[in-house]
Amino acid sequence: MKQLLISTALSVCGTFCFSSQASNLDSQLQAKLDEAYYLYDSGHYQEALDNVHWLVEKGVALDHDFYGYRLGIVFPLWRNLAQDFEPARISFNQLLESSVEDAVNSPQNCAAFDDARSLLRLQHRVTDIISVLEQKEATYPQVWSRCWDDTATLDAVELTSKPLIDAYVGDLSDHFSAHYIPRIEQYYSQCSKDEDYREACQEGVKEHLNAVSYAFRHAAMTHYGLNEAGQVGALTLALLLKWQEQGN
Repeated sequence: MKQLLISTALSVCGTFCFSSQASNLDSQLQAKLDEAYYLYDSGHYQEALDNVHWLVEKGVALDHDFYGYRLGIVFPLWRNLAQDFEPARISFNQLLESSVEDAVNSPQNCAAFDDARSLLRLQHRVTDIISVLEQKEATYPQVWSRCWDDTATLDAVELTSKPLIDAYVGDLSDHFSAHYIPRIEQYYSQCSKDEDYREACQEGVKEHLNAVSYAFRHAAMTHYGLNEAGQVGALTLALLLKWQEQGN
């Protein structure tokens, strides 16, 4: 479970602190989450879906820290269920459609904004995310500013969306340095809190750093030139060398 939480924290929900919250989740929510996975693995799909619906509807109200779990763990479980169980597919698609509609019609609704992007991403429809955001942005500049976060930045950067990068990210190397390097360093340092899992955790953080760096460098090369991409690469190499020296 902890490996899943780390992976989720780094790639799906940037506000979710993977190292400390895994053991601090509300006990009722943790039990429901564990039971949902057990039921899914055992082939009891309707019961698993009932748990998923309960977690999605009530989880954050019971414990605000569950927000990251909802986006990064419960939604993927729901998507897996949807591939095997028709009622899960129907309810998953209903939430996706309503979330996209709510996000477009009410850009200040950050929960819908997060849900829509997370659900579309799970269906490998990141291009659809960017299309929706760009269309609204073209008509209403800065319309997404209230809800924009680092996961939205990664979507825009990975799809090299110049309109969204210009509107919400700005200089790519400066943004990478100010927003991603400190956070990724924090993730790396937190790995040492679990001695049994430290090495695997550190490798996971390095993979995340390289993936984010590649996305930023690719976007920089596409729109802003070699110098901008080189600055991102230099920042990445400096951090990797720093970690290497710490390990010696």
